[in-house]
Amino acid sequence: MTSACADWPPLDCERGSLAVAGLVIRYHYTAPDPDKPWLLIALPFGIPVEIAAAALDAFRPAFNVITWANRYALDLDVPFSGDEPLSPTDHVEDMLSVLAELGVRRCRLIGYCSGAGIALVAAREHPDRFSDLVLVNGEFQLFQRGHVATAYQRSIDSFLPVVARDRETAESIFSTMAEVAAAGEVPDSLLQRQMNYPFGHVERLFRYARSYLAYRDFDAATVAGGVPQSTLVIAGRRDEHTDPENSQAIAQAIPRATLLMDDEGDHYAFCKPRSATLAAITRHLRG
Repeated sequence: MTSACADWPPLDCERGSLAVAGLVIRYHYTAPDPDKPWLLIALPFGIPVEIAAAALDAFRPAFNVITWANRYALDLDVPFSGDEPLSPTDHVEDMLSVLAELGVRRCRLIGYCSGAGIALVAAREHPDRFSDLVLVNGEFQLFQRGHVATAYQRSIDSFLPVVARDRETAESIFSTMAEVAAAGEVPDSLLQRQMNYPFGHVERLFRYARSYLAYRDFDAATVAGGVPQSTLVIAGRRDEHTDPENSQAIAQAIPRATLLMDDEGDHYAFCKPRSATLAAITRHLRG
């Protein structure tokens, strides 16, 4: 199930699911209005769709909005060996399946965090399906190629490949994490709980780690050079997860990109109601 926790406010939207080659893809969308254009949001893998609540509320007045839950990461009822295809291209295929199910031929596209990398691939490989592109606080893995890395990125890049080795290793590490967490502070906001969701259950952690391993090696800068769409790249100067320099490099690689730095924005500005980041995206999309 994509509803991650029963006490979280549910998304105010429609929902559906489809089966593709044994995989269940679960998606959410605002009530369709034939007079509104479509907008698709690619979220970070492993993170519950509920983090999109503020974005859906910001964009629904002008757009029909869609998002979906990434394959395998949250749907623990679906068997997962660890060897299933999880590359950015595979996530893009899921994206296209959702659009086909809803009868959407062309739409605008937003990618947030690792979802920005998935959106980047989708825009390059399917320019006929996506008219405009917005990349928000993108996790482009450019530090793997000599760009600036945050302490968070270095930590995750050391930690998750070990977790991804096998379930026995994941169980051992998760047990240690649980002991440390028991002695520390409990996340005090809904947003923190949502963003930390993959780390709260050993199976979710293992699936998240395998997803990360499949994502980390794609060459975002090379992909960006082939993106034909007009693109808005947004970075927050207070982002401690992904360094703004990485977004700047992607913006420089995309032929028709504009870079916007949110001076007060952190990594979660996309998820916060009435944030400057959401306001900037809304202005851009409305033209």
